[in-house]
Amino acid sequence: MTKLEKLIQKILDGQSIITIDEAEKLLQKLEYMAEKTTGSHITYRKNHREPVTLVLTTKELKPYMLKKLQKVLQDEGYKL
Repeated sequence: MTKLEKLIQKILDGQSIITIDEAEKLLQKLEYMAEKTTGSHITYRKNHREPVTLVLTTKELKPYMLKKLQKVLQDEGYKL
């Protein structure tokens, strides 16, 4: 199992702490493009997908951000 696969499984399980760095790595691997927005927020976009906004002032993802990443993975074909 690769590091990316382990990270995907960790996110889908929803029981582990996911860092902002891990979330950014995943989004980049899924070909989401970073678009700096206001202050401490960064938005990742991909054609025909919902944008994902991360708050950079925390080290860990908040529950609503984790749910958004789970939705992204579902949209990409991964199953919960």
